[in-house]
This record gives sequence, C-alpha cells and structure tokens, in this order.
Amino acid sequence: MATSQITAGAMALGPVPIEGGAGGSATAPAVEPLQNRARESKSPFVASAANSAVAWQPLDNATVERARRENKLLFLHIGYQACHHCYLMASDSFSNQACAPLINESFIPVLVDREQRPDIDNLYMNYVQGVSGAGGWPLNIFVTPEMEPVFGGTYFPGPGSSQPSSGDNDEAVTDFQTVLKKVRDAWLDQEARCRKEASESLAQLRDFAAEGTLGTRSITGAQSLGPTSAAASTMPLPATDSREKSTISSELDLDQLEEAYRNIAGTFDPLFGGFGLAPKFPTPPKLKFLLSLKSHPSDVQDVVGEAECQHAEHIALDTLRKIRDGAMRDHVGGNGFARFSVTPDWSIPNFERLLPDNALLLSLYLDAWKLGGGTATGEFYDVVTELAHYLTSAPIALPGGGFASSEAADSLEKRGDRNSREGAYYTWTSREFESIFPSSDQQASEAVAAYFGILEDGNVDQDHDPNDDFINQNILRITKTVEDISKQFNIPIESLNESIAMARKLLQEKTLKDRPRPQLDDKIVTGWNGLAISALARTASALKDVNTELSAKCGEAASKAASFIKTNLLGSEKVLYRIWRDGKETEGFADDYAYLIQGLLDLYDFNSDESTLDTANDLQKIQISLFYDSERGAFFSTTTSHPFSPIRLKDGMDTSLPSINAVSVSNLFRLSTLKPGGEEDKLAHETINAFEPEILQYPWLYPGLLGGVVRARLGA
Repeated sequence: MATSQITAGAMALGPVPIEGGAGGSATAPAVEPLQNRARESKSPFVASAANSAVAWQPLDNATVERARRENKLLFLHIGYQACHHCYLMASDSFSNQACAPLINESFIPVLVDREQRPDIDNLYMNYVQGVSGAGGWPLNIFVTPEMEPVFGGTYFPGPGSSQPSSGDNDEAVTDFQTVLKKVRDAWLDQEARCRKEASESLAQLRDFAAEGTLGTRSITGAQSLGPTSAAASTMPLPATDSREKSTISSELDLDQLEEAYRNIAGTFDPLFGGFGLAPKFPTPPKLKFLLSLKSHPSDVQDVVGEAECQHAEHIALDTLRKIRDGAMRDHVGGNGFARFSVTPDWSIPNFERLLPDNALLLSLYLDAWKLGGGTATGEFYDVVTELAHYLTSAPIALPGGGFASSEAADSLEKRGDRNSREGAYYTWTSREFESIFPSSDQQASEAVAAYFGILEDGNVDQDHDPNDDFINQNILRITKTVEDISKQFNIPIESLNESIAMARKLLQEKTLKDRPRPQLDDKIVTGWNGLAISALARTASALKDVNTELSAKCGEAASKAASFIKTNLLGSEKVLYRIWRDGKETEGFADDYAYLIQGLLDLYDFNSDESTLDTANDLQKIQISLFYDSERGAFFSTTTSHPFSPIRLKDGMDTSLPSINAVSVSNLFRLSTLKPGGEEDKLAHETINAFEPEILQYPWLYPGLLGGVVRARLGA
C-alpha cells in the first residue's frame, strides 16, 4: 500500500434522501453467471486470483458491455503483486462468504494491475485523493459503464475486522460488506443522482487537468477536502505563445530554483531526515534536485545563494544517510530497499521492494558517492555496490535479459508453512539473533544486537502492529555508530567490525537455508527497465577504474536488458509495448518511452555503440508522434487509442518517480546535441513552456522541469 493512511471511501455512505424517485434501474433479465477469468491474465497479481470466489473479469470491451447491458456498476480493484494490503484484502474481504456473492450479484468485478495500466490507476487515484485527501493501494473504485467514478476508497477490511483507518487513528474503518451494500442500494435507488455526480466528478478532473491544477485541488459534491500531494498528472494551460522559437517564457527563470529550494528546505526533518511526517518516501527526484544545485553553473549559485546550495547538499546527504541506516534497507542480505517508511524515523518499512525505487536510489547514491570523490573507501560506496549487485543478480535480473518488477512484502516464515506474514523474510527475534553467536562470545552478541537495534521483546511498537505480525520481532537498522558501540562495550573498533560482518554472513546463511524468498513479480515493465538500464549504465561508467568486475557486470546487465526490449517489445512494428511475460501485451505509455530513451542514452555514454543511440533516437520520434501535443506542447501520458482512459493527462510533477515530461525534456536536449539538425531542441523548449503556469505557482513540485529551465537558460 502506498501510504499508511486508509480512507473509508471517497463518497459519503450515509443515507441520503431520494430526489425525484428511483433512478430507473429495473431488475436485469436472467443472464449466465460470471465466471472468474483471472487465470487468462499474464499479470501475476491478476492471475493469483484465479481461485477467488469473486468472479474477476478483465477490463475489456466484453466486460464493459456486460455492465452496460445489465445496468451495473463496475467494481475496479486496482493493486499490484508486492502490495501487503492487496494481499490482506484478498484474504479478508474477497474470501469472505458474505462479500464475494454480493460483489458477483450486484457489480461487475474487474481486477486491474496498476503496473499494466498506470493511466487507469492515476486517474482514479486523483479522484480518491481529490475527494478524501488520502490515497493508497489497493485502490477500489465503483464506476459507471462510461468509466465515471461513483465512489472510491483504498483498503476495506472484511466484516468483523478491527483494522484501524491509519497509524494515528484508532477509529475502525467501514467494513467492505457495508460499503458494498450501501453502494449497491445507492445505485438501485438513486441511479440518476449517482450518474449525475459521477459525471460532475469526471468533469472536475478534466477541468483541473486542463488548468494544470490536478493534484492540488479537491473535488466538490461528495465532500470538500484539502489539497493532495500524491502522484498527480497535469495538463497545461494554453498560456504561452513562444512555440515558434527555441526559447522559454521570459517568466521562467532561475528564481524558481530559489523558491523551490526554500520550500523543500522548509519541509526538511532535521531530526530524522527526509521531508514531512509519516509515511516517508525517499523522493529521489527531490533529492537529486538538492544535490545538483552546487553542480550547476555559477549563475544558479548566484541566484539561489552559495550557502543555500551548500545547505541543499547537506539536507540531501543527511537524508541519504538516514535512509541508508534505517529499516528500509536489508542489512543482512543486501536485497535493496523497501518502498517507504511507515514511521518518521525510518524504523518500520512497508517491506515491498520495487524495481524503479531501487534503480532510482542506485543513481542517487551513485551521485552522492561521486560527490565525495568516488573512491573505494568513500562514503556510500558500500550502498552503491550493494544495490548494483542486487539489480544484476537473481531473482531481479532475469536469465533472458531484463529485470523483474518487484518482490512482495509478505512471505512464509519458514519452509513448509502455509500462511505468509508481512516482513517475514527480513525480521528476527532476539533468540534467533543470539543463536548465531557462540555461547562464549556473549559480549560480541550484545554489542552487535545493540548496533542493529535488537530488543528482547522486539523493536516494533504495538501501535504500528495492528495485525500482530511483529510480536517479538526485530527489524534491523543501525541505531548507533560503530564508534559509539565500541565505547559502550569496550570493544576495539576493528574487532567490532569483524563481529558485525560475521553476524551479517551468518544471518544471511540462515535466511537462505530456512526462509522462502518473497514472491517475485517477474513481468518486465519497459519503463521500469529503462530506469534500471540508466542506473546500471551510469554505475558501470563510474566504477570502471574502481571495481572493474562490477562495472562489467552492470554494463552487461544493462546491455542485455536493452537488447531484450528492442527484440521483444519493440521489434519491427515500431510501437513499443509495456509488458512482457510469456509474450508482450499493452501498448507502451509515454513513461515507457521516456524512461527507456533515458536508459539508452546513458548506456550509449557507457558503450559508445551507435546502434544504441540510433534506437534511442528512433524511440524519441515514435514518442513524439504518439504522445506530443502539437497545439499546446508537452507529452500526454497516453495515446488516443489507449482503451478505457476517459481523460488524457500530462505528467509534469515529480513524485516518487521522475515526471514523464521532465525526463522527456532532458532526453530531447541530449538528443539535440548528439543528433543535431532535428526539432528536439524546439520541442524541449515548448514542453517547458507548456508547464509555465504550474512551475510559477508551485516550483517545488517540478524539480525535474527546473533542471530543464537551467539547461534552456544557460545551455548547461
């Protein structure tokens, strides 16, 4: 789940007066019962529901037509394989004997993998956030056959569950059976009103997108709530008239970098690092912006301030240290980082591990390491090599080329178990930890336990363990420095480091022997692979003179993935596909093109292979033809032919992922230098101009595009 806040829904569920009588719904004629079609999908998330009591359908023409014919709402359950709360809802709600028949009788249930259809996910996430002020996964939406949202929310527990609505609120969330009945009754009794409000909600989303405020505005009608901060897509105002020249608006200047810095610095947590309260995400684009201020031309430092640029670097490095030492990192097996922290101090992760997060963190730690000199003894070198090994090894690196999407949050505690538990692969009891040390080495055992924050009764407080998953369990994190532990236990630093290294080795051996690895989502997502290719190609370049063996391994994995995608997901059709799992499916979205082009350009910087550059150039031309808005500038996220997308959005804001248009601007500028003579430079300027109103109003939400402003202004 993307956040720890769980909303009871995006529409008031209480009784409302009937206006103008019933909506006209009549009892549908007898039809053939729905049959579960989940096994038809290539998505591991969808296919895992093949034996569900809910008759899951794909999002296709036949499904939507049946909903229209039977005059039923579609119930969209949007999630992904690694998500813990998706697993919970499947086991607690969809397996419930009262809920499953109710879904099948009253709705047309549709299971959607958000990684296959990010456009559907983005649209309805904006709806839920605009109405409720909160979002997360799973995302549950009831929509009309015209795909207009009637009601939505995130995690709904099964009847009788005591699952709280958030980590800070003991109030129980509305259970799923109650939600189903009230939505069903509202549709049967007040269909006309439901349709009217759904149509108005979609119209508001369309208007907010058109004025560039989607993601910062609330949707009225159902509830009035404050601004949201989640992954928002934006569409620009047609406000600029500088498209004929390769220049950007005179209003866009380096001053926006200063304003962005001040806002970001104002939300910095000086105690724990990061920004804001829980849940805390690493936000690589924001950290990259802060790290880059000092490396920009002196003009930027003149505007932002030399001391401010130094402070920006300090903020970023301090955050990276806190993330490195926190519980998001697998301190035993080196298996990358979890997606976010449930707590402000990075002490409790959500445990799911996604490819794009780890690829972006590799790039970020690589930049931080290079700032310190880029030596084998430099700070962050251990994190760089650890992430590089994780991404280039099984199970993430697939045998035929390409990278798997994720590893799940839940797994079995030991081989032979039947029930999985969140974080089982990564947590330890005090007794398990002590068992790896010889009985004669009690002092070393206690010292290493203190280093990793191991407590006898576990280090997860009850408030953050609503399902009692972590009783007596410890999530490893570095709570004190080696120097502090050395003084506390009167152990020489060298001996302590040896004990820590030995503990890691023994714990890893125990893990591999006794614990099944979390479930792998082995589908290849083109855009996410592009981010991994980029990170590994940059790492290969940086490690050439420091670690030749790992440099070669990174370069080989990046090249192999690029070749696989070119052969299997591009081919002779000259249209990029998004998903590969025993075959290709789903035509690519704009992020697939943008992230892959960036990866290929970084790979070209490493291998100087002209065919790599030519492929990037060809893909850029396809992206322009399919996604570019020739009237207003910038790239839509979808083509005109992507089915069931009622609104075409433009992604300009950076979130946990870099924005499509920011990456595209960078790609266009790079290609204009590497392949001069085309229109890339002009389109880059147009794209920046298209987001002028939003950048001027909220520059801190657009750090990626601000990099484009620097390039456009200074030619850097």
